[in-house]
Amino acid sequence: MAPSILDRPSAADGRDPVVVIAADDRFGMPLAVTLRSALENLAADRQLVVYVLDGGIKDATKTRVLDSLPAGRYRIEWLTVDAAALASLPVSGHINLVSYYRILLPRVMPKSINRVIYLDADLVVCADLARLWDCDLGDHLCLAAQDCAAPYLDASQVLANYERCRRYLGSAWPVPNFRELRLSPQAAYFNAGVMLVDLARWRSEGLSARLLACLAENHEHVRWWDQYALNVVLAGRWGPLDLRWNQGSHAFIYPSWQQSPFDRETFVRLRDDPYIVHFTTRFKPWRPLCPHPWSKQFFECVDRTQWTGWRPPRMQVLWAHLKTSERRLRHGRQWLQQQARQWLDRARERRSA
Repeated sequence: MAPSILDRPSAADGRDPVVVIAADDRFGMPLAVTLRSALENLAADRQLVVYVLDGGIKDATKTRVLDSLPAGRYRIEWLTVDAAALASLPVSGHINLVSYYRILLPRVMPKSINRVIYLDADLVVCADLARLWDCDLGDHLCLAAQDCAAPYLDASQVLANYERCRRYLGSAWPVPNFRELRLSPQAAYFNAGVMLVDLARWRSEGLSARLLACLAENHEHVRWWDQYALNVVLAGRWGPLDLRWNQGSHAFIYPSWQQSPFDRETFVRLRDDPYIVHFTTRFKPWRPLCPHPWSKQFFECVDRTQWTGWRPPRMQVLWAHLKTSERRLRHGRQWLQQQARQWLDRARERRSA
């Protein structure tokens, strides 16, 4: 596991953390939960300065978000994003172009802002973001947490217990062409859903253009959208945070620490004491039948917002149950057909012997 940078003071632009979140109207409620949980855990002598990269949030939704937050603890600005540069990028499943907005941070953020905390909009914040804001960036372009689903560019070359945990990894090779790019197989791979960003240096190094060029030049190898480009372009230039600043959903896939990429202490702290819970897969608490262990805490926070009492509609839950049952039956039927074919093949071999 990559070492972590300790929470030590730095010469930040100001005492109040500057947070950037990208969202569209579908993420109105999760956005409110992310901000509400962040404010509830923020040090009493700090405020949040929030910039929302607006992917089409309706005025009524913005009002509900603002009414969900404690007065006097934040300042917020909604930024319209010219996403023309992203138009050719691929999207699929629960990912749309809004997920790429962080690539454009140097272009859309006010020039007066030199560092930001970037957060995805599907989080529950459990710790004081001022601690993250006060971290020393040093010479790094950003600080981020190693991805618990895909911890290294080549996990097979790093993990002593690779054979025990390989079946549970999200990916053993999250940058499939890392050799062609001359990246070290031992290099750690980070999740971009929580980052402390040196925005001044992202601007000075033209990072938006470089990230877009990386996606275009390597389009046949891209996994996990812009996270691929961030890990390629920032290779060797990002610093590791404590994993608890970005607890991915995959932390609950590993049956035990022995079948995970982590030592016992790291694994237990990641699962049981997260600073930020990140619902990283398509299984979100606001969608039916989400199995995530933190769904309860998510809805407890929902009930402290203007969406209080909201739960997935019963018909959606019923439909999800039916689809899940149908899928299991289909897979079961396919398994039985496969077993029958194998039995017939063995019977033919015995007859012909």
